Amino acid sequence: MDIRKDPAPGRSWEGHEVISCTRIHDVAYYLTSAEPADQEAAGQEAADRAPTTMPEATSRDRPNDDPCDGPGRWVMLHPAPPAPLLLMPGVPNILDGLRPGDPVAPGVLRDLVAGRDPATGRMAARRRRPAAGAPVPPSGGYDLQFSLPKSVSVLGLVGDVARPGLLAAIRAIHAQAISRALQWAFDLGLIASRSRGRHVPVQRVIGARFDHAASRAGDPQLHSHVVLSKSAVGRDGRLRQLDNYLLLTHAGAIAALARCEEVFLLHARLGLRTRPVGRSYELVGVPAPLLALFSKRRQAITARMAATGRSTAQERRAAQLAAYATRPGKTHGALRDAQAAWAAETAAQGWSAGALLQSVAQAMCPPLQETDAIARAAELLRLCAGHPPQSHAAADGFTVAFELLQHEAIGGEAVLDLVASCRQAPVSSKPVMLPGSQPGPGVAAPANAVREAGDERLADILARQPSPPPSPGPC
Repeated sequence: MDIRKDPAPGRSWEGHEVISCTRIHDVAYYLTSAEPADQEAAGQEAADRAPTTMPEATSRDRPNDDPCDGPGRWVMLHPAPPAPLLLMPGVPNILDGLRPGDPVAPGVLRDLVAGRDPATGRMAARRRRPAAGAPVPPSGGYDLQFSLPKSVSVLGLVGDVARPGLLAAIRAIHAQAISRALQWAFDLGLIASRSRGRHVPVQRVIGARFDHAASRAGDPQLHSHVVLSKSAVGRDGRLRQLDNYLLLTHAGAIAALARCEEVFLLHARLGLRTRPVGRSYELVGVPAPLLALFSKRRQAITARMAATGRSTAQERRAAQLAAYATRPGKTHGALRDAQAAWAAETAAQGWSAGALLQSVAQAMCPPLQETDAIARAAELLRLCAGHPPQSHAAADGFTVAFELLQHEAIGGEAVLDLVASCRQAPVSSKPVMLPGSQPGPGVAAPANAVREAGDERLADILARQPSPPPSPGPC
């Protein structure tokens, strides 16, 4: 999985699970496919700002009721179990009337990202003082993009033609994985504001999730943008501004936890088999020629790099510049039309939607086999207990541990239970394991070596860890 800092909104690195944290100042990109042409009329502005009018918004979000990139849904991050919202006297309640899962009202999202109170349109967020004569900058927000592996996108979007409901099931799995990962980040204080040089947890965070089905090259690419408003309710009852430093630091761990949940649910709900690919995974049974067929963006980037004698694997900065140079504008159309076109492309390669489903079905999961990855991950998580959860050392440990666990198909809840138990137990010679798991061979030796080394830097400790033996994966 790649981690990209502040890429352009909507960018997708095809073929890999990606999380990016993009700084944004408007939401035009996300609302393009959800707004009628007359949405900007002055008479609509007041209605758009009112959260209580969201039921009306569902009928005017888009004339086509089957969009490829459709309207968003509200996302709310708060402590579990939810506690009453506390506000200082005179502080506007920018969350009033917003409920998780409801359709996004475009005007409300614009106001939140601009730092305005959606009820009145007046500025509600604190802003940096602009330079003399400069326009007042908007409050802004952050776009967290989660992209499914290419094989999952191809199966969901093409296979759904022959098996209706498959796409909806995969999208539900992806949404649940994102929710699990973001809630963990919130609970750990990684979605925080900054005060007097320290990161401070917040009380409520509001955002909007937009589910997209296509890449900029027009290939099947299921991904979601979670647009977090930079204005959040602090624990002191005041409006605070989110800082993205911790999100960037822990991006790898957040994405790996989402993959843990995805692999588990793909196996548990759909019986799909996965295989490790780098730091991510792919579905077993989806033909490699189809993955290459629907990787036009990657092919364009690779071709541009090759023309200059460079390699994407060795020169990441040059690859980013090549991605910008070959980046087309995105078009919005009907999902059913796009699926028909993709099914025709696969059929031209000798793979009908039915044949694709049959190929995946032949690779359905055999019984799970135990590996020592859980015990290895427990050792790493227990090492994290000696570092502040928001530190780089803990971020490295979380990322590596979650990557070890993602192919065990145990699910996000079991992973977080393991994290909790490891953080409550200091480093010792006794391994911490999930109920019913057994330590595999070769776990005690590297753990003892780590303890004897006494190195304070977790990155150095991880570098000394031997590579884990090949795993049969979750299936």
